[in-house]
Amino acid sequence: MLMARLLHLDVDMLEDDEIMRETKRRVFWTLYMIDRWSSAGLGLHRQFENDRGSLNLPMNEVAFHKLQLGDQHRTGISQQPGLWAYMVTLVEIFGHIQDLNQHLAREDLGEDYIESTVFDLAERLEKFDSELPTDVQSTFENLTTHARQGVGRTFVALHLGFHHYATLLYFQYLDTQRGASPNGVLYANRCKLHAAAFSDLLRTSHETPDCAAVYNIVGHMTVVSSSVLLHTLLFGEDDELPSARQRLNSNFELLIKLRDYWPSVRLMVSAAEILMSPIDLLL
Repeated sequence: MLMARLLHLDVDMLEDDEIMRETKRRVFWTLYMIDRWSSAGLGLHRQFENDRGSLNLPMNEVAFHKLQLGDQHRTGISQQPGLWAYMVTLVEIFGHIQDLNQHLAREDLGEDYIESTVFDLAERLEKFDSELPTDVQSTFENLTTHARQGVGRTFVALHLGFHHYATLLYFQYLDTQRGASPNGVLYANRCKLHAAAFSDLLRTSHETPDCAAVYNIVGHMTVVSSSVLLHTLLFGEDDELPSARQRLNSNFELLIKLRDYWPSVRLMVSAAEILMSPIDLLL
């Protein structure tokens, strides 16, 4: 963060043309997103505050690619937020989900506090999803359209992130030993819904040209989805079992693919094999 500030990546400089301004914005917001992810994975304090400040969010990706040297102002389509802009907004919500889960792991929080916090974050996620423009919503038609524009993988990353963050928010409600709460059943069902949607989108991304999600963190996200699917396989209703097993197998196959890209995924695959072995014997 300090280097980003020293380089004035968070300030629009008058002497910069629009290509330079947008490049700086994208570097800054990439660091912002990495800070959210790395601090969660390493248990470190975040360097960027939850308040995003006044810096403009990234512009539409297609417009960015069409910029010419010397362009000075955003006009027309360039003023529309791009996929990265929505990802930044979404990862800001993730920061609060991350904070809640860390507090849950370290402290004995009151049920009223947990319930109100989850409710507020659930509302923010639902609002984010409902306010997405029609051409950014998670549909196969939009996926193929973005793929033709060269941003299919970014489109997939946005929606995989949405389902993953929602799964993390509701994950605690899968605990059968957890005390009763007013929305416990609803949240547990939402957790299973988002874990399943993540699995379906991940599979579709690998079946659609120029859309495959193969970045490293997908391995971790797939394991989280798989843990929910495994819970459904063990404790779900009879009508839930076939689809849960199918998605679990699909996740495992995609983890095998990711292993070819990222050696760190090998440990995840080994753990999945250990977990699945007794399940295969039971079913």
